[in-house]
Amino acid sequence: MKVLCFGSMNIDYVYSVDHMVNIGETETSLGMSINPGGKGLNQSVALARAGVEVWHAGMIGREGKNLKEKCIENGVNVGYVRTVEGQSGHTIIQVDKNGDNSIILFGGANQCMTIGFIKYDGHAVSLW
Repeated sequence: MKVLCFGSMNIDYVYSVDHMVNIGETETSLGMSINPGGKGLNQSVALARAGVEVWHAGMIGREGKNLKEKCIENGVNVGYVRTVEGQSGHTIIQVDKNGDNSIILFGGANQCMTIGFIKYDGHAVSLW
């Protein structure tokens, strides 16, 4: 089976917090990590780890090289990942002591998709 996964690629900034920050409040983070993410990237990596031959299609900004590298490290073909001007998608994620989270998303390069990038002719999808 071969799969083409078309979806978001984000740089996730994850902050461990005691509780979710309230309006007007400043809270010190208990920890922070930067991770590759995005629903599309996560699905591609999961499929590849499960032994599926997978290609990922998506867009990253110039600072998104590590997103592509994460795919390659996990056996995902990145021949359909394009680098565009501007920033990659980013998230800011708060995770509290109970494991609950809240997420702010900046779409970045993920929002640069055009009909020129995806063309469906009724029979197949061709990418650029």
